[in-house]
Amino acid sequence: MGSIFTKDIAVLDVNSRLVSAIVGSKRAQSVFGIKSVVEKQHQGYENGEWFDGKETVQIAKEVLLEAMKNADSRTKRLFIGVPAEFVTVVTKEVSVRLDRQRRVIDDDISYLLKKGDDFDQSKYLTINTSAIYFAIDGQDKIYSDVRDMDAQQVEACVSYMLCERAFVEMFDTVASELGFTDVRYVATCWAECMALLEKEQRDNVYMLIDIGYLSSSVSIAKGDGILEMKSFSMGGAHICADIFEALDVPFDMAEEAKRLVDLNLNYSDEAVLVSDGENAVYAQDACEIAKNRLDVFADIIGDILKSVEEDAPSYMPVYLTGEGVASMRGAKKYLSEQLGKNIEIITPKLPGFVKPDDCSKASLLIMADNLSKFDFGAFIKKLFNGGKK
Repeated sequence: MGSIFTKDIAVLDVNSRLVSAIVGSKRAQSVFGIKSVVEKQHQGYENGEWFDGKETVQIAKEVLLEAMKNADSRTKRLFIGVPAEFVTVVTKEVSVRLDRQRRVIDDDISYLLKKGDDFDQSKYLTINTSAIYFAIDGQDKIYSDVRDMDAQQVEACVSYMLCERAFVEMFDTVASELGFTDVRYVATCWAECMALLEKEQRDNVYMLIDIGYLSSSVSIAKGDGILEMKSFSMGGAHICADIFEALDVPFDMAEEAKRLVDLNLNYSDEAVLVSDGENAVYAQDACEIAKNRLDVFADIIGDILKSVEEDAPSYMPVYLTGEGVASMRGAKKYLSEQLGKNIEIITPKLPGFVKPDDCSKASLLIMADNLSKFDFGAFIKKLFNGGKK
């Protein structure tokens, strides 16, 4: 009984560099007690394919076991973050006609959302369904919620987040072997949109760019859902690889050069960012190499912008997060200039998780808590209604 009603939240975050297990519990409004964080590096993925899937599975087991042990937690519920490369977003218009003109209730909305979920279940698992906006009785006016309003017909623009079955099967094995009996999958890109931005910021269409280590995503979102999402296999590590290849220096030196370079500065010819006595990375070289790679990012993001012009007004806010380039000095300004957009860095606001690098971990933890509260409320409602929903 204790494991069912425990307040502990267990999250497994899988990104292109790290597999992280976080166990914590919410103590008060926006205050989490983090009991354990364990993370290990894995080889990652590219174009939706694992470099070494067996290694990733083994590391996932190791970090979860260690985190649960450190936290002395008995929770049986696990939330698993799904990287964008394993997620497909489908947005469609769905409508239902009620039996008569009456007040719209929760069950009507649930039926509407399920009605559009007609995807191939052998290939995908629907892991999140969100209404971006509603309309009633053919009216032009749109609403964020229509419950308790009088209507005979309810229409909605619904966003469905689909996870590849192969990903689910891979991590279901991890969860079952460790004794988790309730496993929930959450699209990391959706969690970031919901957790990093305030509700008021989500009222209008916006873009969230997450540039990670080996993989990146661009989400066009509004309200509680994502309208469009594109992912591509390129991240901050590609800047390091460019420095490594162009200057023939050790990779760890290339990583340090990326961390130290400031794209805002005009370096002298003699300025050295990092040296080990045998090799040196000159600041001008690192700056030029980094900007060349950021040009490629800008081209890809620019093409995505063109492809979503119908859903994405030119004046929409653009946010940047992730461990890849958000912390690079001058990267935001340079990308803003190349795209002709004012880009704003957005970071988590969770104590202990306040850097762009922490965006996926913090977002998944916050959304896991929100989803847990919703599920518990539904459970209590069912309990007091004689088993009825």
